[in-house]
Formats: sequence, C-alpha cells, structure tokens
Amino acid sequence: MKLNRRQNTLGTVRGHRDRVQTLAALIGCVSIYGITISLFTPLLSLILEGRTVSSTLIGGLAMMAPLGVILGSIFVPRCLQMFSGRRLLLIAIGFEIFLIFLLLAVNDLASWFVIRFFMGVTGSVLFIVSESWMAEITPDATRGRVMGLYNTVLASSFAIGPLILTMTGASGVLPFLSGIVLMALAALPLVLAGRYLPESSGKASFNVLSFFRVAPLLVFGCIVVAFKDMAATSLLPVYGVRSGLTESLAVLMLFFGALGGAVLQIPIGWLADHYNRLWVLSSCGIFGMLGAAALPFVVTIPWLLCLVVFLWMGFFAGIYTVVMTLAGQWFRGLELATAMAAFGVFWGLGGVAGPLVSGVAMDLWNPHGLPAVFLGVAVVFVAVSLWPRWRHPARRS
Repeated sequence: MKLNRRQNTLGTVRGHRDRVQTLAALIGCVSIYGITISLFTPLLSLILEGRTVSSTLIGGLAMMAPLGVILGSIFVPRCLQMFSGRRLLLIAIGFEIFLIFLLLAVNDLASWFVIRFFMGVTGSVLFIVSESWMAEITPDATRGRVMGLYNTVLASSFAIGPLILTMTGASGVLPFLSGIVLMALAALPLVLAGRYLPESSGKASFNVLSFFRVAPLLVFGCIVVAFKDMAATSLLPVYGVRSGLTESLAVLMLFFGALGGAVLQIPIGWLADHYNRLWVLSSCGIFGMLGAAALPFVVTIPWLLCLVVFLWMGFFAGIYTVVMTLAGQWFRGLELATAMAAFGVFWGLGGVAGPLVSGVAMDLWNPHGLPAVFLGVAVVFVAVSLWPRWRHPARRS
C-alpha cells in the first residue's frame, strides 16, 4: 500500500514537472517567434519606403500576413490529426526559415506579397498549436494565470524586434540573418516539450466557421480585441497629434497602452481563476467602455492620459486572456484546437476591419471618431457578454 502511494506521488510530481517544462517550452517558442514578427513587419516597410514604394502598397504588404493567418487557421485542426503538435511546430519553423531566405534572395515586390502571405500561414500554425496545447494541459484552477503569463511574455516579445532592428539597421543581410537565427532558436525549447495529439480522435462537432454558432461570446471577444489592437496601433498616435500632442508624446501614449497590455494580463488571469470568469470578462469590457469615453477628456493632461491608456488598453487586452481561459474550460481535444483555429480567423477579420472602420470614423468626426468607435465596440461587447443565452456554449450533437 505504501509503495503504491509513493509511486502515485512520484508519478504526480513527474507529471507536474513535465507539464511545467512543456508550458515553458511553448511560451519560449512562441515568444521568440513574436520577436521575429515584430522585427520583419517594420523591416519590410522601411525597405520599401527606401525604394519609394507607395504607402498603399506598403500597407497592402502588411495585410498579407493577417490574410495568411485567416486561411491557415482553417486547416490547422486537420493537420493536427495527421501530425503531433511538436512535429507540426517544427515543420512551421523550418518553413518560416525557408521563407526568410526567399525574402532575402528575391527582390520582386509581387513575390514578397506571396511570401508574406505564407509567413502568415506558418504563424497560424505556431499560435494555434501552441495555444491549444497550453490550454489543454493546464489544470483549470490555474489556467487563467498561465494564459495571462503567456500573453504577458508574448506582448513583451513584440517590443524586442524593433530594438533589434535599431542595432542591425534596415539595409543589408544582417536583419534577415537575425530573423533566421531567431527562428532556429525558437525550435530549441521544443526539445523540452512533450507529445501532443488532441484527445478526440474523431471529428469535432463544429468547424472553424460554425464555431460562431457554438460560442458567439468568445468570437465577439476575439474580434473586438483584434479590432481595437490594430486600430489603436495604426491610429492612436494620429489621434494624439490631431488633439494637440507632440509626436513623441503621441507615440509614448501607445507605449503605455502596450505596457498595460503586457503587465495586467497576469492579474487578470488571477481574477479569472478566483472569480466567475464570465463576470471578469464583462468587467474587462466595462473598463474598455470607460477608457474610451474618458480619452477625449484626458488627452490634454499627459500624466492622466498615460494612466488612462495603460488601464484601458490593459484591461481591454484582458478580454482575450479570459476568452482563451474559457475556451480551455469549455472545450477539449480536437474541439479545443478547432476553437483556437477559429480565433485565428476571427482575429484576422477584426484586425482588418479595425483600421478601416476607425479611419472612416476619424474622417467623419475629426479626431474624436476614433474613441467614439472604441466606445461603440466596447458597448456592443459588454451587451453581448451579459446576454444570458450566449454566456455558455451552445449544445452540440
């Protein structure tokens, strides 16, 4: 009896250690990839700007990656039925390295559009497989904090790519070689990862597109966060300048927003582990309403503006942390992988719509059309999050 108890204890300890190693490996892999993303996005834009390419084409090139994410996300669950998670991640990393070599070797702009599209496809594989894997192996009692830690580390990694670019410069082969080295490093943590195949060997009861009918609340959460992120990144500094701020202070406003998006995710995850997750989700949306409503009134008070943007963007980003936590609570196996793939599709749609809708709003009401759109999006999300019928996944056959 004592021997069996001791063996069970050792098995539990070993299982916990393996889970921690795998989580650390996945977070490390995706974070290094995040550095690569944040390196190449401004790098390619600067290269094209130096070639006097039009802003329209530069923006079009930037949009190819989200389009690749949308298409790639549809096929990832099927790929997970054919390959283990680790093998699929390694294939994606190898293909990404090949694409970086192509960027370096080919100077044709049309070819770059195709390459950037496929870089988005590989990104969908890396994010969906890693996030599904993490959500599945994390105990429900700590899932919120783990998802918060993941989003904090990932958000922080996005600040490192531009820093590397300041050291390598935008000309020559060095920034491309840096990207290749980073992707090679991203493969190393996977040595510590276990083996992952979705628990369900059969088909999911929904697909990527029909996921909207199963969990509309999670879909709306994903869309509004992507909408806000892409709109704020592209237009918030413009809003600051048009409101009378200096260019440096307008950019600093965006920095404090990104800082809030990184720092507040672990506390929000803790709240999601200790309190009703649906109410935490709605509360993040309410902070999004309050921050957007306050923005026009604090934009001329720098210290208060930075504080408001820090809290507003931090809590609004927390919507996605709680959405990921709920996905891990509501779904398992292949259905969880399909849910994460759906997030990729709807994130891409929200990311494309955000700058377009917000730009039109600023033209119609200059400059306060931007916070007005943010307020409207937050109000809709809070209303959706409080709708009783959508606060739980729909029944599935």
